[in-house]
Amino acid sequence: MDWMSSVGDAVSGGFDTVAGFATDAFNWLSENPEAANMLGGIAAGVGQAYLQNEQAKDQRAFARDMYERKRRDRMAKPGEVNGYGSHLNTLAGKGLISSGMISGG
Repeated sequence: MDWMSSVGDAVSGGFDTVAGFATDAFNWLSENPEAANMLGGIAAGVGQAYLQNEQAKDQRAFARDMYERKRRDRMAKPGEVNGYGSHLNTLAGKGLISSGMISGG
């Protein structure tokens, strides 16, 4: 059981050390507002660059998908589309959508 207490002491000591560093860093930033503004601007710029890169990836993937769909659609032959011929004959036989009322039929 002694080793568990020594591990607990090391962990709590580690947190104290990290908390001490964080406190020192925040104190330094409050004493140097120009540096804080510069670091904040850099962080915002990095975040915007990352977001733009992710959006560009999504846009490229979308464009690639649309290109593939267009390519597949261009290669489709009317005879291969199910029911296309019968629908075309129905429309043409009755006078193009108006059932013969405008164009005759």
